[in-house]
Amino acid sequence: MAVPTRPPKNGFVAFARKIYNPIGFAKGYNFVLCFIFLGALFGFTLSRFQSLDLYGTFCSQSDRGPNNKAAPGECFYLLQPPYSVGIILHLAGILPASLLACVQFIPIVRYKAIIVHRVNGYVVIALSLAGTAGAFIIGRHSFGGGLDIQTGVGALGIAFIGALVMSYINIKRLQIEQHRAWMLRAWVWAGCIITNRIILYITAYVPKLDTAYYSIPCDKLSWMLGGRNETLSLYPACLPFFTGESPFKHAAVRESLSDATNIAEVAAVLNSTFGMALWLAFIIHVAGIELYLRLTPAETERLRRVSYERQLKAGMKHPGSAGLTADRLGDAEPWIFPKFGAEAPSERSS
Repeated sequence: MAVPTRPPKNGFVAFARKIYNPIGFAKGYNFVLCFIFLGALFGFTLSRFQSLDLYGTFCSQSDRGPNNKAAPGECFYLLQPPYSVGIILHLAGILPASLLACVQFIPIVRYKAIIVHRVNGYVVIALSLAGTAGAFIIGRHSFGGGLDIQTGVGALGIAFIGALVMSYINIKRLQIEQHRAWMLRAWVWAGCIITNRIILYITAYVPKLDTAYYSIPCDKLSWMLGGRNETLSLYPACLPFFTGESPFKHAAVRESLSDATNIAEVAAVLNSTFGMALWLAFIIHVAGIELYLRLTPAETERLRRVSYERQLKAGMKHPGSAGLTADRLGDAEPWIFPKFGAEAPSERSS
């Protein structure tokens, strides 16, 4: 869509256009949404880059939790293979991928530097695949590794990879509107990890009506608390673990964040709520991006016309529907290019 020529409604709109038009945005609401959500992803990613120093910052071996960037107790497993490999692969893949993905959604890059958009897209997909593989490796023990967490990590990872694959297939078939939709889905879904953190800490701080307990392995408790004596003074149920009678012994740890008496209680409340927060955040983001896509049908139709022109020029069969579209894969009515009275499709969007 070309930069609008209609007069601005007021002085604020005129001022705003001077900001978002030069970077390729034609509609103010798209710029606002991009600023909020890409800004959140960009800021969150930058704040996590220091975590790439696994042994010095993320999991300092001289510290059991308070000064680590990881959640309390997480480094007990992350410092052990294969989880150490998994966390490094995850962070080294997904963090740069997230930063580079922000560039992909800036319209001026697509208009003025399409080769940058294409090459950067391949790099983002490759890094994303590596980062997701790392997440699968560490999912077994992340935040307690309960089934809610394992299935949540698995569902989000599979959905994220699936969306990237769908986006890649469609752009190779020049189906631009489907490429846009699936790439938006992929990164909005991936961004649920930010909402997850918000829900996690809000839920963890909410006072509970009844005292709740979470089961933590005694070897992990001993690592967090500093050894046998400290652990037994707080959790005598771990005695069989230290005597060798029960190497897989667990202890019930009170869940608390606001009035925790030791670091294990913080780990307990975060472990018990992380899975719920992840699923809830994922559902919110799935619903949010589908709502956005259904509220912007004009942009979808414009890009489909652009796809038609490109596919026709490339000699593809079924121009307008050469990619993975509903009229080819499902029972939607066949899409027909509106040749009479239709505006010529423009390369510009947003």
